Amino acid sequence: MRRSVIGSALLGALAAAALLTPSAQADEKVGNVDLNDFRITGGGGSGNDVVLGITDSRTITVKLTASDDSGIKKADFTLYHGSSLANADAVLKPTETAAVCTANGNTSVCTRHYTIDPRRDLKNSLAGIWKIYAEAHANDGDYVQADGWTSFFMKRYGKLTANASPEPVAKGSTLTVTGKLSRANWDTHDYRGYTNQRAYLEFRTPGNDYYESLGYVTTNSTGIATAKVTATADRYWRYEFRPTMTTSAVKATGDFVDVR
Repeated sequence: MRRSVIGSALLGALAAAALLTPSAQADEKVGNVDLNDFRITGGGGSGNDVVLGITDSRTITVKLTASDDSGIKKADFTLYHGSSLANADAVLKPTETAAVCTANGNTSVCTRHYTIDPRRDLKNSLAGIWKIYAEAHANDGDYVQADGWTSFFMKRYGKLTANASPEPVAKGSTLTVTGKLSRANWDTHDYRGYTNQRAYLEFRTPGNDYYESLGYVTTNSTGIATAKVTATADRYWRYEFRPTMTTSAVKATGDFVDVR
């Protein structure tokens, strides 16, 4: 098996195996040390989602919070793709050689930074769920190690358009709203249509700042969405795509149609 160490050149399994600590093979907890929280900032998506297109790299900040009644001596974590750390097919390489921990009483926040370049580091098979191996060691000898302790999503950036026609349109006539849903292709480094996906048709009345949904249509083999509605009043029309495990959410820019 080849395991990618992302953030540098791809390394073979033997080289990447050196990143694994002996304790990384099984979950274990001794005493009352706890892993409390895990946060990613700078990911470009909602929550801990990390979203990348096809050209620009992204630097994320990752923080782990751990606590023990004696205080935390050290803590660290590894971000990987695969069923377990030992069987990972990709591992994120951080800027720091070890997490930098800052103590506040019995709790420590440990931080690492990662720079991900989609042109160098990613392929389509790496989109989706990524897992975290984490461990923390307390001053009194308590410790915890957890493989797959929590997870986050590495997502392909989505694009969406909307065009309503004809413009202007006679009241009572049929209005056709088309759009194209595409997403970053990390294998070919371009954007390809996202097929067989739900594109939600929405409208907004001038003077309002919110959109209402009329339901969804399914994109075709090239990512095209098409819907027909009756023109009853001036409105802005758009499509919305709701996120999947591999692709970010996206809303098209509203297209105004004058109804006469």
